[in-house]
Amino acid sequence: MKASLLSPPGVGRTAKRSTMNNAAEIYTARIPKERKMQNKNVFLLRQETTSKVNENLKKLFAYISMKIVVTCVVCMFLALNAVATFNNFSTEKSNEACKLIIDLGNPQFIEKEHGTLISFEGCSQLLSPEKPVVPIYRKTFIFPAGAKVSMRAEPIKVKKAENMHLVSSYIPAPPGYKIKTSSYEKDAIYPEKWYEFRTMGGIKNGEHVIIAQLILYPVRYDRGDVFYADKFNIKISYKPSTGLFDADEYDLLIICPNKYKYGIKWYEELLPFVEHKEKHGIKTKLVSLDQAISGTYFPVKGRDDAEKLKYFIKNAIEQWGIKYVLFAGGRKPGIKESWYVPVRYSEVFWAEEHRYTSDLYFADIYDGNYNFSSWDTDGNGAYSEWKTVGNLIDDVDLYPDVYIGRLPARNILELKTMINKIIEYENSISNKKIVLVGGDNFENEGIEGEIVCNITAEYLPGYEIEKVYASQMDVNPENIKNALGNGATFMHFHGHGSPISWSTHKPNGFDKWEKGIDVLDLPLFFNEEYPIVVLGGCHTAMFNISLTNFPWTHGFPSPADLSSWFMKKIKGGAIASLGYTCFPVATPGEEGDLDGDGINEPDCAESGYGYMQLNFFYAYGMEGIQYLGECWGYTVANYVEHFKYPYKRWHLHTMQGFVLLGDPTLKIGGYS
Repeated sequence: MKASLLSPPGVGRTAKRSTMNNAAEIYTARIPKERKMQNKNVFLLRQETTSKVNENLKKLFAYISMKIVVTCVVCMFLALNAVATFNNFSTEKSNEACKLIIDLGNPQFIEKEHGTLISFEGCSQLLSPEKPVVPIYRKTFIFPAGAKVSMRAEPIKVKKAENMHLVSSYIPAPPGYKIKTSSYEKDAIYPEKWYEFRTMGGIKNGEHVIIAQLILYPVRYDRGDVFYADKFNIKISYKPSTGLFDADEYDLLIICPNKYKYGIKWYEELLPFVEHKEKHGIKTKLVSLDQAISGTYFPVKGRDDAEKLKYFIKNAIEQWGIKYVLFAGGRKPGIKESWYVPVRYSEVFWAEEHRYTSDLYFADIYDGNYNFSSWDTDGNGAYSEWKTVGNLIDDVDLYPDVYIGRLPARNILELKTMINKIIEYENSISNKKIVLVGGDNFENEGIEGEIVCNITAEYLPGYEIEKVYASQMDVNPENIKNALGNGATFMHFHGHGSPISWSTHKPNGFDKWEKGIDVLDLPLFFNEEYPIVVLGGCHTAMFNISLTNFPWTHGFPSPADLSSWFMKKIKGGAIASLGYTCFPVATPGEEGDLDGDGINEPDCAESGYGYMQLNFFYAYGMEGIQYLGECWGYTVANYVEHFKYPYKRWHLHTMQGFVLLGDPTLKIGGYS
């Protein structure tokens, strides 16, 4: 049996699934051996001496369950006396190449109401409006940072499927929007080629690495004909690099507002927080924004404050070794938009939305060549630009290089409240309890909110489960508050949202909204234990709204968004919130195996915002990741690995808009 990306073995309905083959368990240093890779299509090269490279490459391609057959492994060292680790190979003296065959097995032809769906083992289904649904195979390889990697793929034998009409994709939409069907032109050619190869730079299990991704399209539609290939020849070339990241002076970088322009109180208020972090072994550096962008520590580079700050983070990674970044400051009061700590707007148009804030910009420091990832490759001052028509203009890496969070405080009192809550939280131990809130989100078959929340429960064995489900009761503030009681470790809402509210429907009751919860309800939450709140829905963490700027609120002004209100609530509320600054995508219904884990589950759990949120709970409950920012990083990284390529507007929204409002070094559950 296969390991499931969304369902680990031995928990509830997932007991039928096995762990990964030992052949695929190739770990880097500092990764505990008991931690299994969630994505079975990810291979990790261990940092070893050159004498073990042949052995590791053989293991790398010995993944029997995926039917990958190594035909030839050739590792050549141009200088026979080269002795080094992957991190300090001489790039002038070493080169490696290997060839392999990927065998996807026999295709399955599944007859649907409006056509045929073709699937292969280990492939997911690619949804694209006005295109046929085709399988897509992704294989991810992990190399040390700075390595030069290239891959080529070629189908061994192309076959034709006679008299076949492929099913057409529906049009993905945000929660709250109607899911529409689409059709494709008979003279279309899709996909245009058999494979793609991409590299990304990122942090994985605390190490900076190259994420090399091979993408195969085993089925292609060509002007009325359907062609497929089940075997591919693959050639991989690899050139190691010298060590890039040796610094280890600090773990956490805190950026606070300008030290003197807004008074020294912001800076001073954070000093006890720094002391608290240091006490728990987290080496912390506190830097004010003016210090970061004026050259106090590193040479200044960048066109505006946001880019200057991003370059500062790059220098802090390379010179200090930081892995966590905390922005201590949100929007300033006032009619005109201004920020204590800068934001960056992504400009990907989708679902009537032209731009939205993305703190992922500040976490995505490097591209696949370990150059600076500007998100503005054409240099026109518009970032991650995708206009209403055409293709994505700017190349974006998206894979996090640091674990980032933000305290969206708008004044010193809010900052003090958030800091005191974090210190109080970490100096105690929370109970093992989660509150799950969901209902029916779409008219498609299945109660999506409850399906997703039930899987969340499976990822937290041993936890007390409190459910507020629309199929069982009214989803209203009173029932949510009663379920929370004195507190919990987590709350997970999966439904529909706005910047100031969250709601859902009773099963098949789409003519009426449940009361849900909104910002006016939070003053009555007096829980003594503060949960981490995951708010699945549109704009639930849109932390740039104000009394004078309140889009998507149906005309109701609010000084802050729902996620921020949870955090700044005194004597109650949440310790941190995760939500969306924009429209994420929803995938209701059933169009096959969208995540490619070999298990066909409801689409709401295999892609879109449901999949994103489930990976967060998987990171903590199944992978054993203890720090909040690392759980966020794991979540975004997994989504990027599965849905970045080929680029889709809705996936970019979902990845770029998923934000952590909270301390990335928060020890989930507390220290003592």
